[in-house]
Amino acid sequence: MGLQQTNLPRTAEAIAASELRAAIVRGDLAPGAKIPQELTAQQLGISLIPLREALKTLSSEGLVTYEPQRGYFVTELPGESIEQIYAVRSLLESETERLAVPLLGSAQLEAMRAHLRTQERAMEDLDAVAMIAANRSLHFTIFERCENPWLVRFVTQLWDSVEPYRVLFYRRIWLDGNERPIANDVLAEHDRIIAALERGRTDRALRLLEQHRRGSAASLKVLVGRLPASSYAPARQRSRS
Repeated sequence: MGLQQTNLPRTAEAIAASELRAAIVRGDLAPGAKIPQELTAQQLGISLIPLREALKTLSSEGLVTYEPQRGYFVTELPGESIEQIYAVRSLLESETERLAVPLLGSAQLEAMRAHLRTQERAMEDLDAVAMIAANRSLHFTIFERCENPWLVRFVTQLWDSVEPYRVLFYRRIWLDGNERPIANDVLAEHDRIIAALERGRTDRALRLLEQHRRGSAASLKVLVGRLPASSYAPARQRSRS
């Protein structure tokens, strides 16, 4: 599952919530996977009580779902939920980007270029997790310049809810030769967004970001509609294609 104990001065509940959240976002715990409470608590070096409190926190965020007599599972989202999440993301992210873009400097633009290069390498290596991590870093380089922390907080929560599906999305692309050009399109869109920012064309950059978001929503909704139950097997049990 890839969980690691940390020595940061945080409560056991906060540690568990952070580690589980990261495992879900990375795809280590895939949609539909059951969270083994005793094993997870042992891996984190904590008792079951703070672990269960952490699971309640993740349940309130929509990342896990509790089923009576069965336990906690990573939440599975139907296609309409993907559409609804992206509708909210569009509202919040567009405002976050509007506030953040004027505050981007050369350091942020250089960082975005570096994240794009990382994405290109990940695509060559067919590494879905690295692809998603670099994608997230690229966009959050923008979001984190926003001076409204509440916007960034809620945008982060919405991203967390769909990231496991983005990992599945890229793994499917690597398997399906007909869909591989989609990854190239994503890289090209990122390049155009960064180029517009580098040239100070704020309005164009914001339009490109919105178009990019709509395309991502459409692709994920189609993917979720295609996925059979077997696609939700834990990522560690599936070979990287």
